[in-house]
Order: sequence, then structure tokens, then C-alpha cells
Amino acid sequence: MTDTSVDLVHRYIEVINERDAARRRALLAGLFTADGSYIDQNLTAPLVGLEAIDQSMAEMQELAPDDYFSIISVLGSHNDMVLFTWRWATPGGAMSRATGTDTVLIRDGRIHRILGFIN
Repeated sequence: MTDTSVDLVHRYIEVINERDAARRRALLAGLFTADGSYIDQNLTAPLVGLEAIDQSMAEMQELAPDDYFSIISVLGSHNDMVLFTWRWATPGGAMSRATGTDTVLIRDGRIHRILGFIN
């Protein structure tokens, strides 16, 4: 694993947990490519672009304002891809709302695509 790829995953989780909208958008702009995308099995089409990804994060935070995401494990990385597991939990970790495994595709040192799998 490269430090850069692992850092991108940690920064992604930091962005998901950021409650200040302006700061979250600024962090997204430095983390994703302009045409970055996210897809998981709950979506009928990918979220494409920083605005769509930010809107999804904002909606999730409105649904569960005190919840947070954390990395369970970075399983590996190669060829500009990272595989990691995550947890979405209530404050203090008392209850997990969901866990999952995501693949991150990197382009030019930024996240280009996230392929999410919710367990």
C-alpha cells in the first residue's frame, strides 16, 4: 500500500464526517477529480461531480446528524485502487447503522471513482 492511497481514504472519511458545509465542499474539491463519482447498490445511477457527492453527504448528515463514519481496515491497494472497509455508527459507537466495503479508483493523485458495497 502506498501512503498516498491510504491517506486519500482517510481524507474521504474525514470529508464524510465534516459538518461545516463550506469546509466539506473545500475538502471535496481537493480530494476528488472534478468528474469524480460515487455509486452503491442503493443508487439507481452514480453521483457524478462534486456538487452531487456533497449533496448526498449533506442529506445523510441531515438524516443522522450525530452519526459518524470510521475506517475498519484498509485491505490493500495496487494500480491506483484502494479497497477498504468502513462503519457508520451512532455517537460513541453504541450501534452500527451499516458497514461496507468500498473500492476507490485514483486518477492523478485524487479520488476519481468510489464503488460502494453496503453489507
